[in-house]
Order: sequence, then C-alpha cells, then structure tokens
Amino acid sequence: MLKAWLLGDWTIARGAYFAAVLEESRNAVANWNGKIPKGWRTYLAHDFGSSAPSVTYVVVKSPGGTGPDGQFYPRGSLVLVDELATNEPGNVSKGMGYTVPVLAEHIKDMCKHWKVKPHGVADDAIFAKSGHGAGSISDEFRAAGVTFLPAKKADRITGWNVMRRLLQDAGKPDVPGLYIARHCEYFFASVPYLGRDPRRPGGGRSTHRSSCQRGRPEPRPEQALATRQSVAHQWQPDRPMKSRHRAPRPPCRCCVRYAPCPAEWL
Repeated sequence: MLKAWLLGDWTIARGAYFAAVLEESRNAVANWNGKIPKGWRTYLAHDFGSSAPSVTYVVVKSPGGTGPDGQFYPRGSLVLVDELATNEPGNVSKGMGYTVPVLAEHIKDMCKHWKVKPHGVADDAIFAKSGHGAGSISDEFRAAGVTFLPAKKADRITGWNVMRRLLQDAGKPDVPGLYIARHCEYFFASVPYLGRDPRRPGGGRSTHRSSCQRGRPEPRPEQALATRQSVAHQWQPDRPMKSRHRAPRPPCRCCVRYAPCPAEWL
C-alpha cells in the first residue's frame, strides 16, 4: 500500500481490475487551479448516492492541445479536473446522507469555481419514475438548477474495457487517454482497488462506484465515467437453492427464468 501511494505503483493490488493500467506518472496530473482553456468541452459526470457516497466529476475533453499545467493532451482525451465526493472521512463506502437540494448546491459551487455550466451525464437510475415526490431524482436536481442526461449504460465489461483502454493510453502523444488531477482523492482511494469478478472472466466486480455502461455497444469514452450498477437481483449460480426438485413454473417477472427466482432463496 505504501508503494502504491508513494511511487504510484498499483500493481501490488493483486486482482484489481485497473491496477495494471493505472500509473501515477502517466495518469495523475497537476491541479489546473480553476483554469480551463477556451474551446475545451466540459461536462459533469455524476453517480448518485445517499447512504452510499455520491460522486461528481468535472470532466474536460481536449480538442488536442496544451493544458494549463503545460502538458499536451491528444484530441479526445478526458481530464478529471475536480471531484465532489460525499463519503465520510476515512470511509470510501459510506455516504453522508446528503439530500438532493443540498448536493445540488455543492455541485453548483464547484461549477462556479470552474466557470462551467451545471449539466452533464448521470447514472440511468436517477431518471426512474418510482413514486418519487418530485417525479424522479433527476427532476429534483433540475428543480435545484442542475441538469443531467442519462448516461445510456452498456454492459459492465464493455464500459470497464473502455475505461481501461483510456487509462492505458494516457501519456501517448497520438491517442486519447484518461487523466486525473492529483487532488481527486476519492478516485485514487477507490478505483485502483476495484476487484475482478471471479464468475465473469474479463469483468470487474459490480460495486456502487464501479463504472460501466449499458445500452450502447460502443459507448463514447465520456459515458464510461458516470454510471452505477445495481446488484439487487444478480444471478448467483453458486448459491444453493432451498430445493432442487420443484415443479416447473412460469418465468419470474424480474429474472425471466423458469428456475426459481434468486430472491426466493433468501
């Protein structure tokens, strides 16, 4: 762990999905100090949470030029210049319970510092009309002055592979890469240690912070930065059923399987 923080070598995190492609000397960049060059596209990448942390990034997309830190960023490169994470100090998995109006005010303050508009992409889950008093969480954000569009997620492996490729290509002069400001503490405290899923070779474990895309076979790079995966009904074939000798039944509405629904195992 000491080697990872002092030397930027995260390969010591065995089994971590991004450890082999994330390197401090290539991916970590100096603070831009609130300065974004003209002509560089900016947007927010948001993943909502209350009991679990919420995280919002100010993302800058390079047109192919030199940033305020004096480093050249190839065309299409993404730079996370700032972050707003609502985790409790010293705990990357527990949120501080911010309500949407409070969180929206913090997001607008961050946008004001960078002189960018408070709009971007967010996880599809906040757009669900699930009996929310304001219609949906996204509607409540909009009422508070922050606008999000759906990230349009693809499968987890596709999204993680896009992010993995961007991290690996950082530092190359002719292809876009993913760069992160050094003061984005939550990113460096969580992403380098995301593990692989033993049941899905080539894919990472699904956690609240794991970034993946759904719905688009070839997601744009920026879409791979704002996502959230729910595992409430994840198929677990290695978990024993109560009985393996049940009569055939109609498929479960949530799983669309003729086998007993995983929710019935509990």
